[in-house]
Amino acid sequence: MVTSPLVSIEARDRTPIYAQLDRGLRAAIATGRIQVGDQLPTVRQLAVDLRVNANTVARVYAELERA
Repeated sequence: MVTSPLVSIEARDRTPIYAQLDRGLRAAIATGRIQVGDQLPTVRQLAVDLRVNANTVARVYAELERA
């Protein structure tokens, strides 16, 4: 398992990484760990923290922004 202060990614989980990241960020918002006005980590920083491709993080951030 790889974690950041906001979300964890489980390598053994069959769920795609982008779906785990999306689910984790939405859960952080729902539980109040991310508040209105909080600054999210940069795409690059979260990708480094979670050891995932930056394009994956950018995709999830874009989807959350659209939602």
